[in-house]
Amino acid sequence: MNNFKILIVDDNPLVVKMHLHYLKRAGLDADTAPNGKEAKVKINEKTYDLVILDLMMPEVSGFEVLKTIRSNAKNSNTKVIVASALNDKEIVDLTFELGANYFVTSPVSYQSLMEKVKDALGLKNI
Repeated sequence: MNNFKILIVDDNPLVVKMHLHYLKRAGLDADTAPNGKEAKVKINEKTYDLVILDLMMPEVSGFEVLKTIRSNAKNSNTKVIVASALNDKEIVDLTFELGANYFVTSPVSYQSLMEKVKDALGLKNI
């Protein structure tokens, strides 16, 4: 395992398990947050290299989490991959306006997610 700090934020435990499996296959590990509220706490406590973020969550949406990430200068180098089934042009454009670096449509394929992870972390061989 390496020293990258990755956070997966999704309220669907099966999606979290899938993302963890994909990352583990690549020799990566991650923290998880089952909702946006917990994600905001973790993001304020720790600096992450990468956040894989769902948009549709109860209480605190992924949009709010993204705003929290981008509102703190300590997160200026944090890369954000939005992984969502909400993929119409207005939503995708909004995520980029709010500071997302990448957008992948759920359900996410291994190849699609790992291409973004590789690019976000500057990895060559995973």
